[in-house]
Amino acid sequence: MDKASIIKDAIEYIQELHNQEKKIQEEINELERGRQKKLPNTRAQNESSSLSTSTKKINDRGYESEGGGGRLSTPIEVLELRVSEVGEKTSVITITCSKNKDTMVKLCEVFESLKLKIITANITAFPGMLSKTLFVEADEIEKAQLKEKIEMAIADIDAPKSPMSF
Repeated sequence: MDKASIIKDAIEYIQELHNQEKKIQEEINELERGRQKKLPNTRAQNESSSLSTSTKKINDRGYESEGGGGRLSTPIEVLELRVSEVGEKTSVITITCSKNKDTMVKLCEVFESLKLKIITANITAFPGMLSKTLFVEADEIEKAQLKEKIEMAIADIDAPKSPMSF
């Protein structure tokens, strides 16, 4: 498997984990409703408030949930973006950005959307920052527009999705 396939598989796995979390959250809510019906009022209210507190912690993580609103996410804050030529058909892309909950996933989505031939990719985490370095194969025309394409892809991924978009 190449690096792009590994990254794609990782994104799919993270999405699967989010779906599992959603199912568990639904089970917790179902159990909470069932307990409220079975318990006397005072006890049900006390347990309900403690369950609501633990439920709130899960929801505050900002993960995607189907049926209720969208994903609470922060935009990618690019601190530095460099594109350098290292060979006839090879370029090095280095992007440094602030580290948030879903920055790494978003960066992977950005580069996947560009459909670049990725030779190798590396992500390094620093306190409060992420640095992603990619070696890509690109012809002269692609090289000239690479930085702008990356900036546009980041802007697209950060743009709020319209409820009418499909």
